[in-house]
Amino acid sequence: MVTGSPSRSRKRRSNASESPVLRGRVRAHDPFELIRWLALSQPDPRKALAELVQNSLDAGASRIVVQRLRHKKVPYLKIFDDGQGVIPEMNRPEALRYIATNIGHSRKRSLSPQERLTLMTQGQYGIGLLGFWSLGESLEIRSSVPGQRPHRLVLYRDRPEYRIEPLRGRLALEERWTEVVVAGLHREALSALIGRRAADYLASELRGQLLSREVELVVVDKISRGRADKQILVRPPRFLGERIEGIGPVPVPGYSPIRFEIYLQGSEGNGGPGGISVYAAGTQVAEGFHELASLGLDRPPWTDTRLTGLVEFPDLRVAPGSRRGVIPDEAAAAFSKALSSVEPVLLGILENLERRRLEEQDKSVIRDLRRAFRDFYRRRPNYAMLPVQKRESALAGEDPSDGHGEEEPPTGTEPGAESPAGETLELLPPGPLASVRIVPGAIHLEPEQRRIVRADPLDASGRKTDEVVRFTWSLEGIPGELSFVGNAPGAPSVHGEDEFGPKVGLTAGGTTGEGVLRVRARSDSGQVWAEATVRIVDELTSRAGGEGIPEPEFVDEPGARWRSRMQEERWQVNASHPDFRAIAASPALKLRYLAMLFGKEVVQRSRQDPRLASPLEQMIEVAAYADRTLAMKRRRKSGRKPE
Repeated sequence: MVTGSPSRSRKRRSNASESPVLRGRVRAHDPFELIRWLALSQPDPRKALAELVQNSLDAGASRIVVQRLRHKKVPYLKIFDDGQGVIPEMNRPEALRYIATNIGHSRKRSLSPQERLTLMTQGQYGIGLLGFWSLGESLEIRSSVPGQRPHRLVLYRDRPEYRIEPLRGRLALEERWTEVVVAGLHREALSALIGRRAADYLASELRGQLLSREVELVVVDKISRGRADKQILVRPPRFLGERIEGIGPVPVPGYSPIRFEIYLQGSEGNGGPGGISVYAAGTQVAEGFHELASLGLDRPPWTDTRLTGLVEFPDLRVAPGSRRGVIPDEAAAAFSKALSSVEPVLLGILENLERRRLEEQDKSVIRDLRRAFRDFYRRRPNYAMLPVQKRESALAGEDPSDGHGEEEPPTGTEPGAESPAGETLELLPPGPLASVRIVPGAIHLEPEQRRIVRADPLDASGRKTDEVVRFTWSLEGIPGELSFVGNAPGAPSVHGEDEFGPKVGLTAGGTTGEGVLRVRARSDSGQVWAEATVRIVDELTSRAGGEGIPEPEFVDEPGARWRSRMQEERWQVNASHPDFRAIAASPALKLRYLAMLFGKEVVQRSRQDPRLASPLEQMIEVAAYADRTLAMKRRRKSGRKPE
């Protein structure tokens, strides 16, 4: 049997001997240089401080004091705690030597995630002490446990050696404490660790742990000038707004559940920091979900600034150097998938909030619209309704009245009010009689003073009806008399009521007091009543009436070309028109847009003399009036004097 040529077999053996398989262990060429690069990956001095405080929390300290001070012109940072100490079961030299020679290995790393959550510890890599590279030039760890002489470990920023030696001086051998001292603070670290800045950062960074532990954390700044902020008690921040209940905890298969503490700040927020932070075992690993783009979580609702609070997942892993951000591993993927069950709830809450915000905005805009056209009809020249001999003075801006006659509420000043020529100025056709209103609603007179009062018969929408209406008046509770205003005497009294017409003269008696003026209005549609308080006082007051601007009804008709219209006695605005949608987010632009639409409706329904004012001129008149009124409102709001 032929098995192959001898020459081919020798060739295969020769190639195998020339390419052997090599195996070995990866190692750094210069371990100290690798440690330096790893340490320098922590760019934030505040985070390095938080790592040192974290070690104190992990040691079970009940009191931690952080000091920023200067000694012999050298700036220092000290962290003192009364915890269990550095590996308390070892003697001091061995424990400190273990710290110096096992960088990159943590005794806490052997704990399970649930055990770490129970102990509220975050150290997993054994590099927390290396944060001093971003703080200063050297690190000193001073450790004391009962029954042993206190020792210190010194590490250097630019040298690979360490030094362990007993502490000098008389120290109590029964005390238990640890003090970490960073000498030669860098200029950037010195600025970042100002008392208030450091306290606020620690409060936010370690919020979960500070809330769950009985620990007192104090920041003492002996470098800052003045007495303010010399000693600051670090308190975990409380979230503002209304907490959203009923969310979580959400189970994650194979991992610990996700815990939620989310608050709704309101439509515009409360002025505090917005967004939802991410925590792992009580320590902040991301200030917001915008830092979790690698997981695809940098999206609403998690990044919406109207929400604040935290999401806690103890199984998240962070970058060993910076201890910031989340490593996109299987646990992070499970975390991202589990959050999808909560998103619809939060999105629904935000949609309801936005709807309420727009409703409140619309109410404010409509209120400002009515203010913008306050007194518009009273001040506007009514060209076609003025006698010919008075048109020129009206066009010149003069008052067409002759200044004589008795005090009387002005007529023709509202939509539907009678003009001197008997015509009406209306936006919509009036309906049947539904109510009657006495103008003014509260009457103040001096003794023996006369005042003209009128009754406005109104339809269901609050405009003057064009039905034939008869009025009967009565006065009760105070001395006084009613008199007819017009060209003919009134009808005889019936049961204490006199039919005078829509206007009546009221003359007060000689003494002060309070009474009631009543009117009954009758038409073919029925009858209605109204009353007004009458006070005879020594000092008069007055009130200005409103204009009765109709409230717009927002209608969604996408694709329709109309912007606004009158539909069944209602003023409708197309909220789906591109022009409206383009300015809907700006209350100021929305207000001006509605003012222009209202001006259009006024011009379309006003009976003007075309020889004196074209529709375009009338439109400009309405727009200019609204702009002047709104400008005065903005100046008053800003505190500036009107120009």
